[in-house]
Amino acid sequence: MVRQYIMVALVLLSCSVCLAQSKADKDFEKIRTLLIRQENDKAEKQLLKMVEKYPEYLPAHLALGEVYFVSGKYALAKPYLLFVVSNDPAFDPNCHIKLADIYEKEGKTDSCEAALKNYLNFSPDREPYLKKRKEVLHRIDCLSFRQEAIANPVNFAPYNLGAEINSQFDEYLPTITADESSLLFTRREKDPSTNKYEEGFYLSEAKNGQWQKAELLPGVLNSQFNEGAACISPDGRYIYFTRCHAPEGAGSCDIYRSEKKGNTWGKAENLGTNVNSASWDAQPTIASDGRTLFFASNRPGGMGESDIYFTYLKDDGSWTKAKNCGEIINTEGKEISPFIHPSNQVLYFASNYHCGMGGLDIFYSNIENGKFLPPQNMGYPINTASDESSLIVSARGNYAIYASQRDEGKGGLDLYAFELDESLRPPAVTYVCGKITDIESGKAVRAKIEVRNLENTKIICSAISDDKSGEYLVCLPVGADYAFSAASEGYLFHSENFSLKNSDGNTPYQKDIAMKQITVGSSLVLNNIFYSTASSSLLKESFAELNTLVKLLNENPSLKVEIEGHTDNVGSEQYNNNLSQKRADAVKNYLVEKGIAESRLKSRGYGFTKPIADNSTEEGRAKNRRTQIRITER
Repeated sequence: MVRQYIMVALVLLSCSVCLAQSKADKDFEKIRTLLIRQENDKAEKQLLKMVEKYPEYLPAHLALGEVYFVSGKYALAKPYLLFVVSNDPAFDPNCHIKLADIYEKEGKTDSCEAALKNYLNFSPDREPYLKKRKEVLHRIDCLSFRQEAIANPVNFAPYNLGAEINSQFDEYLPTITADESSLLFTRREKDPSTNKYEEGFYLSEAKNGQWQKAELLPGVLNSQFNEGAACISPDGRYIYFTRCHAPEGAGSCDIYRSEKKGNTWGKAENLGTNVNSASWDAQPTIASDGRTLFFASNRPGGMGESDIYFTYLKDDGSWTKAKNCGEIINTEGKEISPFIHPSNQVLYFASNYHCGMGGLDIFYSNIENGKFLPPQNMGYPINTASDESSLIVSARGNYAIYASQRDEGKGGLDLYAFELDESLRPPAVTYVCGKITDIESGKAVRAKIEVRNLENTKIICSAISDDKSGEYLVCLPVGADYAFSAASEGYLFHSENFSLKNSDGNTPYQKDIAMKQITVGSSLVLNNIFYSTASSSLLKESFAELNTLVKLLNENPSLKVEIEGHTDNVGSEQYNNNLSQKRADAVKNYLVEKGIAESRLKSRGYGFTKPIADNSTEEGRAKNRRTQIRITER
């Protein structure tokens, strides 16, 4: 009888539980409708009542935890999510990931890692969980990096750039010229006439080592359309920037360029559909070669939320079709705010997927032989659990500028500078600057400047001198020998070479150039023609200059020239006459091979009969050992 009573009680209890569960399901279904409609406030109130009425009903605890989680109320979400995983760890594997996110925000790395491993333990090893499992494994790897970074911090002492730069509004996306004379940045401030926030470009000039009051750039750049994310070329002559929703644009936001002539910025020009797409294209950075442009885009076909792309300016003034920087740089996450250092050997960018401290971190990738090396995190505390981005590094590589919101700031995001740890410094870069003028009139000449590495003849940088002032500036990494040339229509090109192998990058070079117009009798020393010792065999380092000479002759088909060979006075007269003649003949033969008619060319060796310097010094003898051309007919 007692046994029969117990059995009846158990049956009645079981039925009671079934009825309660069924009623809970019906109540929860009504709340689900509120959640689908995104009426989260109403859903929250109903869920609070439900967990009190049905304290063991896991779907209600999970839903309430998620409502708090998505609204950023992590402290409120945590106990409900913990209740779910404590009662049934496999009830919803994603619950472990939400807990991991909360632990990460709390700085509890061990708990975060444990929650992520729980996800791997309780989530099925099959679709549709495989992608998420891969992400979790990546996060676990990144937690290990984070612990290592915190245990080994880099030197970091940021200082605010001051009230001349920063304001109560946000300042961000800085860019600086190679000579550190101009700082350009974006400021987001409220327009009192519309009460709306707008972005605008501000420029500060340096005087006696101090930044002057930043001024809004003229309206040609700050237009009625939304602009931001600009970069200034190392010579200060060009601004590349983002403009959104303009009538001539290819998409939502496009990249534009403006050239500075004298003190005036020219009309902004869209870079065209080889660069821009129907999507967001922004945050450009131009390399010091004046040709390679990197930018961020979320266009279709990328690897993640947004990727970094590059394009190249061709000799005809058009841009190549933009290409993705590839899987070394880009991930399935977000890569933004690229910055190419003036050395052209390091690319900086921000990513929320490469292993970092949390959110967006700043990374750098060294470039060797035109290929990106695996990115490296800038380290802690440069990177934190918050977002860090838009970092630039000075040409000398000794300090960086970035945007940050800190308690001691002027308001919102401010620009800060800090000295770079020795281990993080890119190759040092110096610069060559000066004026290019007409040798007769002294007037400014608009000329194209190219600097090549003498060893491999690759173009390191190129620039155009200002046609109003004649000023130019080009960046050069230290530690190499360079060939320098300047060319302009109607003029003989100018060439010379110099060494920066022993330079520390702290001393810039001033080179003013006086250009000779093409006239009968005018002559040009070919400073970058090199021969094997005591031989007439042309070295490969000569080919770039010889090709420039070919171009000059092709552009001026009526020109006839004499190629002159000259030596120092070491050795006999006959020896030097023969050597100089053979060297002049070698240059002539090269030009003929490149298609220049032999009838336009004469070659003559003068030995040591026409010195231009004192043969008693090595420096003088080096100047006398030369090849030059003289215009005989035009």
